[in-house]
Amino acid sequence: MRRVVPHELLPDMVLAKPVVNANGLPIVAAGTILDAAMIERLRQMELTSVYVEGDALDSGGKTLAELEAELEHRFRQVVQDPIQQLILRTLRTHLRATHGMASVTEGPQAT
Repeated sequence: MRRVVPHELLPDMVLAKPVVNANGLPIVAAGTILDAAMIERLRQMELTSVYVEGDALDSGGKTLAELEAELEHRFRQVVQDPIQQLILRTLRTHLRATHGMASVTEGPQAT
């Protein structure tokens, strides 16, 4: 089970815990398979997060190269910012460590 913010929800994800209203009453049951319409409704509810089935380290079936390419794309606008580049290197090291490619203690990399 993993916690996901609503903007990261994808079709075919399965709720691991029910979504409840402010009174604690369930409004979407655990086990519900999400589709685009349900995801949009959950986003409109302004929830902070929901729990879905899957491993916390699940990469959605993406390869390490695909994940790294996404990371590079997200940081493309801040290549001149040294703090953002430090964050990028740290995230890249974490990705590689969690995908069995490098040790967590790997030093900073040149970009």
